[in-house]
Amino acid sequence: MNKYLKLGKFTISLPVALTGFLGYFMAQPSLDLSALYTVFGIFLLALGSGALNQIQERHTDALMNRTSRRPLPSGDISLQSAIVFVILTATAGTFFLLLTGSVTAAGLGLFTLGWYNLVYTPLKRRTAFAVLPGALIGALPPLIGWSAAGRNPLDMEIVAVAFLLFVGQMPHYWLLLLKVGSEFKEAGLPVITSLLDARQIRNLSFIWIAATGACALMLPATPVLQNRIISLVLIAAAVAFLVIMFRFSYFGNLVNHWKKAFITVNLFYLVIILVLIADRIF
Repeated sequence: MNKYLKLGKFTISLPVALTGFLGYFMAQPSLDLSALYTVFGIFLLALGSGALNQIQERHTDALMNRTSRRPLPSGDISLQSAIVFVILTATAGTFFLLLTGSVTAAGLGLFTLGWYNLVYTPLKRRTAFAVLPGALIGALPPLIGWSAAGRNPLDMEIVAVAFLLFVGQMPHYWLLLLKVGSEFKEAGLPVITSLLDARQIRNLSFIWIAATGACALMLPATPVLQNRIISLVLIAAAVAFLVIMFRFSYFGNLVNHWKKAFITVNLFYLVIILVLIADRIF
């Protein structure tokens, strides 16, 4: 079972399901059966999409130290078994989303899978800027959850949250690139490190970091947050995030401290999710 969880990128699929739950809970703050269907549906679709991505990139993965031990290049799972896993998880995920009664949620789920595997994955082989359209993938799960609760995915509340997650994908990618950009290049993938030096990448990373913090700071001015105290908590967290990341970027060596910066970014995302859930509870 563990090797199939690795095939489906469990460590990515689980946070994806969490952001989907966030969208549902913001629309319908209750832990009912539809909430479970939503979480399971998004999680299974994410597993299927992650596994399909590994099928698509199995030859490239074999060339990089970071990915050479994944189930397909290492031989732990056969290609045929991986294909069956994709079909089963994607089908089951779609079925669970349909159980919520929302065809829109199921459609958005399949669209997300298609965008990741049919648009973003091929683009990574063609351009170093594939992360821009790819960031849409991280913005869609809250819309799926919101739709599963019977709401319109174009409602301003959830669009604001989705936009924040869209922008937030960028620093996540740039920080990872500081560590593994050379491996991408050796595997024949176009990378921004071939076009920009370390200082330029640092500045570009912080621009997206600052944009993420700014988006979070704007949430209290929208209908997304309703509790004043929780709004203040989010503002404090966003300011702290910007200060910490500024220090990492300009008063230290971001390349050497990329892991601390990477963890800080992910912790900030988690704080945002918890704050938004708490706002609906209190």
